[in-house]
Amino acid sequence: MAPLLTPVAPLSPAELARARHYLYGGLVWGTLAQLWTLALLAFAYYGGMAARLAAWARGHHGAARPARETAAVTAGVFAFVLLLGLPWDLYLGFFRERAFGFEHLTLAAWLAQWAESALVYVAAGLAVAMSVFAWMPRRPRRLPWWIKAWAVVAAGVILAVALEPVLIAPLFNRFTPLPPGAARTEIERLARRAGIPHARIEEVNASLQSSHTNAYVDGILGSQRIVVYDTLLDSQTLPELSFVVGHEIGHYVLGHLWKGVGFTLALLFGMLAVLAGLFQHCARGRPPHDPATLPLMLLILLGLLFVLAPATNGFSRWEEHQADAFGLRLSGHACAAVRSFQREERTDLIYPDPPAWIVWWFFNHPSQQQRIDFARRACGATPPAPQTPAAPPRSAPAAAPVDGRTAAPPRSARGR
Repeated sequence: MAPLLTPVAPLSPAELARARHYLYGGLVWGTLAQLWTLALLAFAYYGGMAARLAAWARGHHGAARPARETAAVTAGVFAFVLLLGLPWDLYLGFFRERAFGFEHLTLAAWLAQWAESALVYVAAGLAVAMSVFAWMPRRPRRLPWWIKAWAVVAAGVILAVALEPVLIAPLFNRFTPLPPGAARTEIERLARRAGIPHARIEEVNASLQSSHTNAYVDGILGSQRIVVYDTLLDSQTLPELSFVVGHEIGHYVLGHLWKGVGFTLALLFGMLAVLAGLFQHCARGRPPHDPATLPLMLLILLGLLFVLAPATNGFSRWEEHQADAFGLRLSGHACAAVRSFQREERTDLIYPDPPAWIVWWFFNHPSQQQRIDFARRACGATPPAPQTPAAPPRSAPAAAPVDGRTAAPPRSARGR
């Protein structure tokens, strides 16, 4: 834990320029990577790759074998997109992060984790696709095919959010209960005050991969937990940590994960309805229950998700602002929250005040400056909270590298 009331100097002009480069470069290259994925899916369908995979699965007799065709097309298309997307992942997730001082893994270790993650994606894709294409042709007049697809995907989303913290996340990191000490005592106090005294709060060894700091809440149906990065514990003062964990408790108490699941399922319903309307115009005569149409369906859905980014990010920013307000009230450390956001600008190389249109399109959190201004108003409007006793640093914080954000928490998670 950093010493109590450590002053936080503003970013220097050189650091601001570096933070701006980190942000804008990431947005440009990340957008190009998304467009590359869409191009690969278009090639997989219109270039005939998916049809050839389905024909190969049917074998010499030419008889329809839906399960084999679905497995072959799904595994083949996923492998094709993942492998040809690897150069983008390498640049964005390894070389660029290392250039900015964040990445801790060796290239071999990073590739091993990438391969493990790819296998998880392929396995999940196989489970969903085989369920969808097995159910789709049955009694088509009773239930439209796209509603069947939505029902399967909806069940998959709920299952994924529930299983992520217990089956997937432990593949990549070690999660342990927060050890006894000042941080645990303060977090338990916050949990009791919020009415969730038995909430599971864990520390993750995120420093294995990166020097980024973060905390997030994850899980539903009994698997929910609040996770704090070890890098955050080593860089924030106790009052600052109190606000950050109060923010995560806000996600927990306000039911943001379930609200996020509900928003996702409603969005998917609308997207699949649009997919059904566009399908006949794009499929070149293939019926929707043909497994060879999988890359076309993914192309349309991911394309829709790309253009709907302002809606999905706007919903997320709304939840994050609610959690900020909750964390300020729960912790009583509004002035420490200001310092926490300012410290995060340096530890995670966050450019504080990008143009409004960039926040509107790309950001799933309010801008750092918006969050600082909100906390600063609360700091000036409320009497200072009783000072939380200082704790000695868990490890002496190194001179803060001018760094940015890390391997992100699970996509289902609500982070800080």
